[in-house]
Amino acid sequence: MRRREFLNLFGGLSTTIVSDAAHCGEAPKRLALVSPGPTPVSQMREESTSVYFRTFFEELRKLGYIEGKNVIVLRFTSGGQSERIPDTAREVVAATPDVIFAFTSRMVHQLKKTTTSIPVVGYTADPISFGIVEDLSHPGQNFTGVATEASSEFDGKRLSLFREFAPRASRAAVLAPASYWRTVYGDALRDAAGRLGFSILGEAVEEPVNQQAIERTIARVGAEHVDLLIIPDLPENNAYFQRIVELSIREKLPTLAPTRLYVTAGALMSYAADPVDLVRRAVGYVDRILKGERPGDLPIYRASRYELVINRKTAEKLNLSVPPILETAADEIIGN
Repeated sequence: MRRREFLNLFGGLSTTIVSDAAHCGEAPKRLALVSPGPTPVSQMREESTSVYFRTFFEELRKLGYIEGKNVIVLRFTSGGQSERIPDTAREVVAATPDVIFAFTSRMVHQLKKTTTSIPVVGYTADPISFGIVEDLSHPGQNFTGVATEASSEFDGKRLSLFREFAPRASRAAVLAPASYWRTVYGDALRDAAGRLGFSILGEAVEEPVNQQAIERTIARVGAEHVDLLIIPDLPENNAYFQRIVELSIREKLPTLAPTRLYVTAGALMSYAADPVDLVRRAVGYVDRILKGERPGDLPIYRASRYELVINRKTAEKLNLSVPPILETAADEIIGN
């Protein structure tokens, strides 16, 4: 089996064939799109069901980049296998793209260890907590991007909002693979849960993370009758968000979701930044770097506005009522 066939078999490299080798007298730019999640490279395109990939390509097109004409997009994924992230990072760097666009702190952290010369634009949680940078205003070296959260303590804020919904709740489960618990965010969530009186129950999602692994985990969680299912903002979850919501409703599990996309589909509540806005801003950085700016001179954009979204219909199905304090604080209540 040839190397490229091997990489594609495991969700590795997918290269777009260039139909026009030059555009306006310039060679096409080479852009690497990287995710550790389970979405196959064939779905990492504008027609994707994933709002993250769809927005990425829509914004590229708005900025004048036409795949196959003036940009070559190299697609990489670790296939939902956290142990493959270092290999994926090496594959990306070996392809020598002009710019790398990468999702998740885990992947960006690995890419930064693998190259100090290729510009990396990241969509991450708090890059300071993950040790990716020391200063958001001056990231330095070859990295910039967008951050979804202010710090690793953000999940504690989300959990405290759910506490308003269910003051006596004490049993929580987290939909995440074991690798999540080895990050600063896993530690912070465990600490916040303890402070707020929650015990974390259940097993980690087995890897490679796929729909069947998630279905088995939610079935086990449902059998334990937990008071809350916490869904971290992970590509492994976002790839299957509609199925996660469907199963959580079937199992009568209140869900604390990572974005409003889940709540629109039927999850109970979310408190988060707008992922569409963040992806657009990150693609704007890709554009600026391709036009000659240095990534280390571009300050990392950190979300400053977070939306509290609640699904009243789901609350009613779970025999919960939206407390007055959340009625007032919510940016949107679905089902009013």
